[in-house]
Amino acid sequence: MSLRVNGIVIDARRVADEIDQHQDAADPEVAAQHALVSRELLRQRAFDLRLFNENDAMGASDDAIVDALFSRDVHVHRPTEAECRAYFHEHAGQFRVGDRVQASHILFAMSATVPLSTTLERAQLALNTVLANPDAFESVAQAMSDCPSGRAGGSLGMLARGSGAPEFELVLFCGDRLGVVPRLVNTRYGFHVVRIERRVKGHMPRFERVAGRIAAQLYEQARARALRHYVALLAGAAEICGANDDDGPLRMQ
Repeated sequence: MSLRVNGIVIDARRVADEIDQHQDAADPEVAAQHALVSRELLRQRAFDLRLFNENDAMGASDDAIVDALFSRDVHVHRPTEAECRAYFHEHAGQFRVGDRVQASHILFAMSATVPLSTTLERAQLALNTVLANPDAFESVAQAMSDCPSGRAGGSLGMLARGSGAPEFELVLFCGDRLGVVPRLVNTRYGFHVVRIERRVKGHMPRFERVAGRIAAQLYEQARARALRHYVALLAGAAEICGANDDDGPLRMQ
C-alpha cells in the first residue's frame, strides 16, 4: 500500500530521500514517513485556508507554511521574565561559561551498508562490557571504535562547550556525574559509549546576559509542542494510509 494523505500519494523515492534525515531515530523509515505526512497535512491545510494558492503551497518552505498557519490558527505562549528566571536557576549548568570536561568515547557510526539494529547491538554489547569492567574501556575502544580516537583508547581530551554535537554535549555538561555514562548516547554520528573523567567548572553569567537566549529557547519549545498538537489534530481528521502499516492508517505520534 502506498503512503497517502487524503488521496495524495507520497512516493517511495521521497521516503527514501527523507530517511537520511532520521538516521538517529529508532525506526528511520517510520520517522521519515511521519515527517512527510506532517508536511503534507500542513501544506493541504494552508491550501484549504487559501493562505497560499496551489503552486505557492507546493513551493513554500516548511517554515513559511507553519508561520502562515500559526498566524491564523495557533497562539504560542511567549515566556514571561519570571518563567525565564526560573529556567535559568533550574538549569544553571547550561549557562555556566568556561565549563570543560575530560572525556573518552567509543563510537559506533551509522552506515548505509550496515543495518541499524546491528550497529545498535554492537554498541550495547560494548556498553555492557565497560559497565561490568570499567578498566576495559581503552581496550574496547581500540578494538571497536569507528572514531580515530579509538587508537588512543577513545580519549577526546579536554572539551569545552561548543566543540561537539549539541546532543553529545547535553550529556557531557549535564550534572556532575563521573565515570561511564550508563546508557548509549545517540547523535547524528551514531551511538557513543561515553566516559567522563574530570570536570572543570566555569562561572555563572548574570541572568540579563542570557535572558534573550532563554526566552528564545522556551518559545521554540512551546512552538514545537504546539506544532505536534496541531499536526495530531489534522491527522485525526484526515485519511492517512501508510506503506508500513498492515493494520490500517499510519498512526501519527
